[in-house]
Amino acid sequence: MKLSEIHYSNKFDDLNSQLKNFINQEKHVIFIDSKLSSIINLDPKFKIFEIEINESTKDLNTIQKIWKIMFSESLDRSSKIIGIGGGVLSDLVGFATSTFKRGANLSLVPSTFLGMVDAAHGGKTGFNNEFGKNQIGTFFIPEKIFICTEFLDSLSEIEMNNGIIESLKAGFLGDKEIIEMIYQDKLNNLEVIKKSIQVKYNILKNDLRESNERMFLNLGHTIGHLIEKDSNYSISHGQAVAIGMLKGFEISESKFNLNSSISDEFKSFLNKRSMKTEYSFNSNQSELKEIISNDKKVTSDVVKFVLIKNIQEPVLIDFSINHLLEVLTNA
Repeated sequence: MKLSEIHYSNKFDDLNSQLKNFINQEKHVIFIDSKLSSIINLDPKFKIFEIEINESTKDLNTIQKIWKIMFSESLDRSSKIIGIGGGVLSDLVGFATSTFKRGANLSLVPSTFLGMVDAAHGGKTGFNNEFGKNQIGTFFIPEKIFICTEFLDSLSEIEMNNGIIESLKAGFLGDKEIIEMIYQDKLNNLEVIKKSIQVKYNILKNDLRESNERMFLNLGHTIGHLIEKDSNYSISHGQAVAIGMLKGFEISESKFNLNSSISDEFKSFLNKRSMKTEYSFNSNQSELKEIISNDKKVTSDVVKFVLIKNIQEPVLIDFSINHLLEVLTNA
């Protein structure tokens, strides 16, 4: 299976040149998060369409708007479709492209730390509906991913934290050096990004469609998605996943005798970043069960849950929904 070809740059001028060489006057469209129009100046010859992007617009209505533009521009399956933005935009443009004429040519330019280290990679696309996040989606690998670190200069602390947490997740799964670099504030962005991507690609090459090993990438996410939904998305993705990871470490301590220092150090790091380490659910157990039952990893009231025996030793266990909710709500 061929994974995405990644191109790196440090400046928008270099990114512009890379895109110009890639497009090479061929039929194309670029979809960009409307919030980025004041941050980056793209070549005026590009066919650029701004999309209003947030969790509330991550729906079928936005997908239909993207499809309409594709048809109005007379695109075909060989046309180059490029998405510039964070994880929400890459999910939307990715889904629209994967279904347009049964699949066109997709490339992504992630504009957030989270997108650079995680969301843009691996081909997951989708949109939200009343039953939760990304309940409708496809697996569709982008041809190319262009990473430009100048985007990081304009990110808020919350957005940086979102990416940092995903990088730490990669570290716990497959590269302890990532953890050491981040904990010691040696945050060489490009080095952390490359290492985080490599962990994900090492997993993806064996399991693209999430039948087994790719589920490791959900470390912290089962609980994290539950927190996001329960909070009506007022809790950021990184914050929610961080709490989910911390809870997973605590469960791992009781099940696998995971050294408590791992949880303690992670909690200290979250405190240092002014991030929460606990969350009180607003919904009752019945409502939470309905939410989690729609998780794509659930079968017959059993969720595939990611724990760690040690750093770089993830493990999947079968966890009954009722047991998981007892652990969460009785903490």
